[in-house]
Amino acid sequence: MDDRLFGLDVQLLFDAAVNVTFILILFFIMSRLFFKPVREFIEKRNAAIDADIKKAGAENSQSEQLKAEYEMMLKKVHQEAESLMYSSRKEALKRQEEIIARAKREADAIMEQANREARLEKSRVRDEVKQEMASVASMLANQFVVSKDPFREALLLEETLKEMGDETWRN
Repeated sequence: MDDRLFGLDVQLLFDAAVNVTFILILFFIMSRLFFKPVREFIEKRNAAIDADIKKAGAENSQSEQLKAEYEMMLKKVHQEAESLMYSSRKEALKRQEEIIARAKREADAIMEQANREARLEKSRVRDEVKQEMASVASMLANQFVVSKDPFREALLLEETLKEMGDETWRN
């Protein structure tokens, strides 16, 4: 027991050094065979993820731009619709005014025609009344001619004029 330090012998130290050397060689070989491809795979995957993130960001900004364009187009369509509705209302009011004006003209023409017809009817009735008066006057004249009494003729003429009235001869 005299040549051992802490219970370690030279064989144990040699075996430990050989094991550490083999582990380092094995680690180096494994690093070349397995770790390097795994790291490359992970780096490629990270690069692909970064590319996908950038692509998603670009697509997101593009979709925001398309959304803004769509909203602008929608706003423009609403403005055009409002403009069309305004012009349609304006046109409808114009047509309404035209229809009302035409109806007034037609009503005025009908009233004028009715007034004309009333005047003609009044004139015709007046002419008929005058003819009737003339026939009555001629009958009276025949009676005067037959009677030859001047007093009686004056009396008949006065009665006839009273019956007809002064208004008849003025119109």
